[in-house]
Amino acid sequence: MQFYLERKNIFTALFFSFTYVFLGYLSINYVTMPSGIAIAWLPNSMLLAFFLIKDKKEWKYFIPFFLLAEVVADYGVFTTIEALQFGVVNVLETSIAAFIIKKFSKNNEQNFTNTKYFLAFFLVGLNIMPMIGAIFGALIYYTQIGSDASFIEFWRIWYFGDAVGILLLTPIMVIFKENYKSLKSYEFDFQNISIVGFSIYLAIMLFSFSDSNLLPPTTPLIFILLLLWVVYKQGILPALILAFFISLISIYYTSDLIGPFSIFGAKETTIYLQEFIALLFIITLFFGVLHKELVYSKQELEELNNTLEMKIQQKTQSLVQANKKLNHLASKDSLTNIFNRRMINEYLFQEISKSKRHKNDTSLIMIDIDHFKEVNDHYGHQVGDKVIVKSVELISSSIRASDIFGRWGGEEFIILLPQTDLKSAFVLAQNLRQKVQDHDFEQVGKKTISVGVTQLNADDDVLSFVRRSDDALYKAKKSGRNKVVSI
Repeated sequence: MQFYLERKNIFTALFFSFTYVFLGYLSINYVTMPSGIAIAWLPNSMLLAFFLIKDKKEWKYFIPFFLLAEVVADYGVFTTIEALQFGVVNVLETSIAAFIIKKFSKNNEQNFTNTKYFLAFFLVGLNIMPMIGAIFGALIYYTQIGSDASFIEFWRIWYFGDAVGILLLTPIMVIFKENYKSLKSYEFDFQNISIVGFSIYLAIMLFSFSDSNLLPPTTPLIFILLLLWVVYKQGILPALILAFFISLISIYYTSDLIGPFSIFGAKETTIYLQEFIALLFIITLFFGVLHKELVYSKQELEELNNTLEMKIQQKTQSLVQANKKLNHLASKDSLTNIFNRRMINEYLFQEISKSKRHKNDTSLIMIDIDHFKEVNDHYGHQVGDKVIVKSVELISSSIRASDIFGRWGGEEFIILLPQTDLKSAFVLAQNLRQKVQDHDFEQVGKKTISVGVTQLNADDDVLSFVRRSDDALYKAKKSGRNKVVSI
């Protein structure tokens, strides 16, 4: 396994080494002004992207290959010693920049998805480290190679060349490594193709114009607006790729001393071209990062809203269930699960009012378990509770769903019978009495009930209605119990 990893590292190192050499060849032969001033040093863009993408524990395997690649890229232009020195400066510049960017942004994902990462890249990767690297590069030029140019001019060439080279490719490489799948979602519709085609055509037209007296006025503004539109519609990676091609076109024509910047001297032309490229990429990058953060913030806000809505729904359901439970507890007897006295009173008011309004018969049955105190005294309250529960089950199974059955207190129960006359209520009461009498209660054996029955009169209220059923119950108990008496 270890051999496989080492072999994989070697193949990766060779790939990046060949890429380094190729980018160096392009920079020396095609991205350099006739005066010899480099517009962009592209190998450093690959180095910085590599160090940003790879874990720093793996860097040591690849650095020797990069130094060798620098020697190959500079062959015929600089000596081996000079090339090695340039390679050391480039590796140190980009590796330290990558280390600081990662440390400062605290971002484990190698992408330009937040402003903190972009600011770290802009300050350290494009400015601080290229400035420092340029000092050592200029020293090597000034002390070992020699030229008519001053130390400051060497420094500026190195600094601007590194910064522009990094801008051209590093963001594209890093973002492509992490988000290459986003290109699959690119919409090849008429609008997007038109924007890209128009941008390329405009760049060629502006930078290939050779008549300095008739040069059309141009600024990066039109390209920036087009790139911002691409960022907004398709994302940062397609916009950076388009900016790269616009920059290549500007470099190609400007290096032949034609186009809008060719009216200046060689140094000024290079500076304006580098500023043009820098503006294209920095504004595109910054807007892309902001847009990405806004999209992420919107998604997070939507997710938060969805989460809050779910929690509210859950809380609402919990409250509904709790209210149902409270209503149940407030309306039902805890032992028997039939209506309690409070609810029976409410139903009495409702049914009496309804009966009088519609002139319907309504009857009331009051039940008492005979000699129930003896059960509690002899067997205990737990057995007494079982007798009550079983009696309720026997009675419940024999009444209608429309009948209102409740515990009036202790071993007393009430059944409110809507649309029932006295005769029908009496028959039901007799059936209930017989059913209880026929049942053998566990531990207790036979038990009986006494029942009082009455019918609602026109002048009755709740108190008189209940009192009359209670009087009937009293007469049933007084006359020997296990009886039904109606009044």
